[in-house]
Amino acid sequence: MKPNLIKKLWKEDLTAGNAWISNSDSWTAELIAHQGFDAMTIDAQHGHAKDFETVLRIFQAMSATETMPFVRVPWNDPAYIMSMLDAGAMGIICPMINDRADTEKFVGACRYPQEGYRSYGPLRARAIHEGYFEQANEQIVTMAMIETPDAFKNIEDIAQTPTLDGLFLGPWDLSISMGHPKVADFESNEMKNVFDTILNTCAKNSLKAGVHCGSAEDAKMFSEMGFRLVTVYNDAKAIISGAKESLKTFRG
Repeated sequence: MKPNLIKKLWKEDLTAGNAWISNSDSWTAELIAHQGFDAMTIDAQHGHAKDFETVLRIFQAMSATETMPFVRVPWNDPAYIMSMLDAGAMGIICPMINDRADTEKFVGACRYPQEGYRSYGPLRARAIHEGYFEQANEQIVTMAMIETPDAFKNIEDIAQTPTLDGLFLGPWDLSISMGHPKVADFESNEMKNVFDTILNTCAKNSLKAGVHCGSAEDAKMFSEMGFRLVTVYNDAKAIISGAKESLKTFRG
């Protein structure tokens, strides 16, 4: 099976640069994948690529590159998670995790027995990865999103879930749900406490910390803190900012 580049980087304590994909167009995904990102995460929760066929086409467009295909699934739905893995996802980020039971349900869907309860049927994954069944449990990355007050309260229990690989901070939802006056205010003392708690919890439990960032500058800041999966690029944001800049230049 093709080794998971993200796990290789993590073993060397290096940060993986992630591209966040909300567009459903496989051509756009192919262009982005060829730029050299370590991972590309399809946002099947809030983005437009949700159904199996659309995600499959994006995975196929990425297949000529070394970029690892990740999916942020819409919900903690074992059937959906398993279908993304069967299509070839090398990492799953699961939103709205609140406690240990949620985490066990999520991680179990990503692992074949005896580590989990994933059903066997990796039609595409088996076709593109020799020895897939034997190595999938070790190679697939599982990250639980910390984005609710309950998740933050239960973070230690969540982090102790067997075969969980990391915690992925969703600072927008977390700050909203915690009642912060400014959404995703990375300079507030409350959010700085969140960052420290996540990093310390990950370090104590041999996990990696990830975070959804608002910009490449933020991604660099989080990497320097110790987060090891950071969103460097967001396709929707990049299209909007690029269009605005071009029009501004043209109109003088």
